[in-house]
Amino acid sequence: MSFSKIPTDMIAGYSSNDTNLTIPIAAIPELSTAEANTTTGDNREIVHALCEKFYQWYNGLAADKPTKLTISRTSLTNDVTGEVSITYTVNCKCAVAAGALNVESET
Repeated sequence: MSFSKIPTDMIAGYSSNDTNLTIPIAAIPELSTAEANTTTGDNREIVHALCEKFYQWYNGLAADKPTKLTISRTSLTNDVTGEVSITYTVNCKCAVAAGALNVESET
């Protein structure tokens, strides 16, 4: 897959208006409806699932990956406990425009 900056090319079913953005739970493979529930869910699971989704999107891109935004993942497994520790690194090359930080254009 080639890089596209269009949100729906990264997340199927993504939509937005002037107030909200919507991401279908089904578009985030690591996230269940129970984990995403607004009253009984787990925000840690949501963060992990979104990080993994973004990493998988970036990792699945062809050779023309964006250079102004990079995403990497490392994992370590404790040989004694079996616990896995995952670190996601998102690097954005930003410029200040109108008092806000914005990811620089790829061109």
